[in-house]
This record gives sequence, C-alpha cells and structure tokens, in this order.
Amino acid sequence: MSQVSWQTMIREFAAAAHVVTGLLPREDAAAGLAEVRAILLGRLARTLRLTGNYAIAEIIERDGTHVQCALASGSDAAELAEAVGANENGCSRWASRRSFQFDHAAAKAIERAVGHVPAGTLPQSAKPPALP
Repeated sequence: MSQVSWQTMIREFAAAAHVVTGLLPREDAAAGLAEVRAILLGRLARTLRLTGNYAIAEIIERDGTHVQCALASGSDAAELAEAVGANENGCSRWASRRSFQFDHAAAKAIERAVGHVPAGTLPQSAKPPALP
C-alpha cells in the first residue's frame, strides 16, 4: 500500500474509491485537531498493512470537519472501517462510504492500537485494546 495525494486518488479512482470518514466534534475542529487526526488515521492505515493505494484529506463542510481516507480497495476500506467502528452510510459519489465519530476517545483508542501510548498509560504487559 502506498499513500498518494488526495488529488491523485480522486483523479485515478474517482467514483470507484471507498471512503472512511471520521467526523470531528465541533470543539475538536475548532481546536485545530483535524491535521493531528489525519496523521493518526494515516498511521492506523499503515499499521493495518493494507494492500492498495489510499489518500487522506481534511474536509471542511457546512455540516462539520471530516478526516477522510479514500482507498482504492474495497477490502482495505472494510478492514479500516472495522478497525475504527465505522458504519455504512449511503453516498452516490463513492463506491462505498463509512463514517465514525472521530472524537477524543476514538483518537486515544487508535493511538493505543498503533502502539503510541504515552508512558505510564498502559502496563508493559498489556495488549492494546480493540478499537471501538
């Protein structure tokens, strides 16, 4: 798998892309956390060792701020969606679209899952918990 630019993904895959969208709470978006959450979602995608190309973008719309991961592979999208607890929702623009609340709890769960937990948060012998 390799990360490509959002423009490349849209140009090459357009409506064939599968999207996993994390909706940030308004207060997190206002605090400027979209970029940090986008980086975190990218780290999760790399940790899962997905096979196809993907792109991540911060999207600001009237209904809120989103961190979107567009994936070339439907099976990769399903695996990422399962990891973050995303639910299917209809959208005519994409081959499939799943979404989840990308709040503080989800961000912390992803951090634990990718192995970047602040010292002292988990015992050395503890396994990272499953994502919500």
